[in-house]
Amino acid sequence: MLSVPATNVREKALNALNNLSMNTKNQEELKRYITKICEETSSSPLNSELQLAGLRFLTNMSLTNHYHHMMTSSIPRLLRLLSDGDERTQTQVLKVLVNLSANPAMTEHLLSAQEPFLLSLFDSCINKEVLLRVLVFATNLTQHMKKEESAVASHRSKDSIFSMLRGNSTQYAQKLASLLHHRDTEVREQVAKLVMQW
Repeated sequence: MLSVPATNVREKALNALNNLSMNTKNQEELKRYITKICEETSSSPLNSELQLAGLRFLTNMSLTNHYHHMMTSSIPRLLRLLSDGDERTQTQVLKVLVNLSANPAMTEHLLSAQEPFLLSLFDSCINKEVLLRVLVFATNLTQHMKKEESAVASHRSKDSIFSMLRGNSTQYAQKLASLLHHRDTEVREQVAKLVMQW
């Protein structure tokens, strides 16, 4: 069904797989679709229902650490969707990235990823759902870096996520300081939690 040329058929197939993937017992059988759906999601029309259906499937499949290793090669494509997508797409991508970032085994892969756009999401004008998720993503990675200082020394690339979080990014620190005064309590609390990880 995923290889049928008709977009609406592929979308319905992805929605069916998404529904099945909500049950962790089904995930063992569904894991064989992860690579194909990662490719399908990144090559689908930007912000399309097809793309969102694929991202919802990946969100469900990334709720546990069991299949994260199968998504490692898709991290750059997910970050590209985060950069190019609208708020709905950004929210769905960040759900996957937050799930991946909760797993210490994924820290190195995420920190070495190139994404100069990420810094722009730490802004009070960003949609609250997107902002909260990007803050949780950064908090998870910062917690893991703190625990494994020696493992993060190789992530010095200028545009890497590591450089944004731990490099000499005064802009990042300024953005976080500004967000401590955000009008939303939940955002302020998440910023404080992130800052406490330094």
